[in-house]
Amino acid sequence: MKLSNVFFIFTAIVTTIIVFRNSFINLLLKIPFVRKVGVRFSMKIPYIRNKLMGSMFK
Repeated sequence: MKLSNVFFIFTAIVTTIIVFRNSFINLLLKIPFVRKVGVRFSMKIPYIRNKLMGSMFK
């Protein structure tokens, strides 16, 4: 495979992901396991956890 073909395929994939990113995100958030993992991951980040807890208990 030529380098130009690889570059073209890579560009096409990235462009598709960028154009349809909201659809991909909504599709992933419909899966309960992915949602649970996302919440667990975000709660490990101190800034997000503090903002969420601060706004939740005002």
